[in-house]
Amino acid sequence: IHSVDGEIEELLRNLSDPRVSEKLVATMIDESIEIRVEVESQNQTYVKSELRDFKDESVENQLFYVKYNSEIEDVEIYHRGEHILSTPFKLERSDYALDIELVIFFFGQGKNSKSISALNRRIHDDALYPLVYVNNNLFNNTLVFDPELLRKKRTDETLPQMIGRVCIFSQSQELDFNSDRTNFVENRFTKSLESDLKKLNTLIQMKGAELKKRLKEESSKNVVPVGPAVPREGSKKDKEKVASISIDNSIPTTYYIPSGQIDLDSFIFLVKNSLGEEVKKYEVDIEIDGCSSSSRVLASVASECEKSIRFSYIDKRTGYVSKEVQLLFKQKRATITGKLQEKSLFTIPTNSNYCIVLETVADIIYAIDKAYSSRDKELYLPLIACSIRSIFEISADKVKKVRRSWIKMLDKSKLVSNVKREVKDSLFKDVALIIILLKKNQKLLTEIAYATKISFSTLNNLLDLVDFRRAVKASHIAAHQSTRYLSKPKIEESADVCGRFAVICDVLINLEDDTVSSISISSVDESDLNRYLG
Repeated sequence: IHSVDGEIEELLRNLSDPRVSEKLVATMIDESIEIRVEVESQNQTYVKSELRDFKDESVENQLFYVKYNSEIEDVEIYHRGEHILSTPFKLERSDYALDIELVIFFFGQGKNSKSISALNRRIHDDALYPLVYVNNNLFNNTLVFDPELLRKKRTDETLPQMIGRVCIFSQSQELDFNSDRTNFVENRFTKSLESDLKKLNTLIQMKGAELKKRLKEESSKNVVPVGPAVPREGSKKDKEKVASISIDNSIPTTYYIPSGQIDLDSFIFLVKNSLGEEVKKYEVDIEIDGCSSSSRVLASVASECEKSIRFSYIDKRTGYVSKEVQLLFKQKRATITGKLQEKSLFTIPTNSNYCIVLETVADIIYAIDKAYSSRDKELYLPLIACSIRSIFEISADKVKKVRRSWIKMLDKSKLVSNVKREVKDSLFKDVALIIILLKKNQKLLTEIAYATKISFSTLNNLLDLVDFRRAVKASHIAAHQSTRYLSKPKIEESADVCGRFAVICDVLINLEDDTVSSISISSVDESDLNRYLG
């Protein structure tokens, strides 16, 4: 490393300040790494293992020991080694975790903080503050957990004399720093993280101040009782420690099929035993749908399903602990639309969006999506359901007119009794005839698969007459009966089937003449209805 004399002298002056050098040797939380700083022309050597534990600082003036772990979601406060308060606190987001330990002091008359080591002091004003670590590396910032956050409040409502460790864990790509790593780059993630730290800081100080006031009132000498605050080995609360498995919530749990292989170890964020010690990932057992996974890898998934992944660990003191993650595998869906828009209620299982050519249907789909994307969508459900029925009617009617030879006039006397009942709803009859037409003519189905880029097998599986009957019925209820039968899930299900039908009809209507003439079409008659609906 090369530099000029003036800069070297400035560096040596900085390193002569123990508030700087002690932080250098404490830059990483890793017991396996020893850090030493020896400053040229000075007798002082700073060694990480020789630093005083913050829990042992000025024990005669300790007021509270505070613990918080976002996995447990409770702020624990101890006084003179005894647990005196638990208060809940939940983080705004799940893609970061916090593990905090603090010692809060009260220096009575004639006492001060001079005995507390330089490591726990701010460089610019010598005030006490807790060190902040991000993924076990020191984050040289005094503001994200500022003990003087409540300095505008009355003195008896704040507890600014604190030291400790504020540990932040996250694998989010939004976690970013400025060039000298003294502050976060501002974005939604860091705003949320800083907001949680501020709220947690405020909560600890406010609750602690209330406890301090109560302890003073209960004291026979009307003084704030102080003393070693960290719980002793074997104390009641120490026995209540639990082993835990934390999941990295930044890892996605929904995948499109066919998926790639998934490294299940990546879901494990942090594992701790009942002594609060970190446990290695390989000590955690992994099960996939109840079966042990020795490879710890989930093979590629090709069909829609849900997989249950269980992570478990047996703690020597407290026994079995587990955490479960549900992974959803689904077909990628593309929107059906007649006009450019980002999102649609109508989708098909393919990567490519489909643009409806039939103008009237395209306009209705666009209008439905506008209504459904509004804040008052619940008010529009009857209107949306009736509009869905219109799409069924217009699409089916257009196919009957353009492809008249494919669907014969029916002689109802040739239908069996239960089919006669089914086709009393003329709309369902028309819908059923078109679906059965495809079932009879696999070459037509191939043309639709090609035009929509839906796989043939997927498209074939979507031709379920029960689904179409249910969707038509739901739109019929909306048009002619009480709207109390409507619900958001029913509307979404009907729209899904209706969109599927609209695309099928749109392709049939717009087939090239050469394509139609090259296909030998078997028309639909009464026997087909009896076969598929009987």
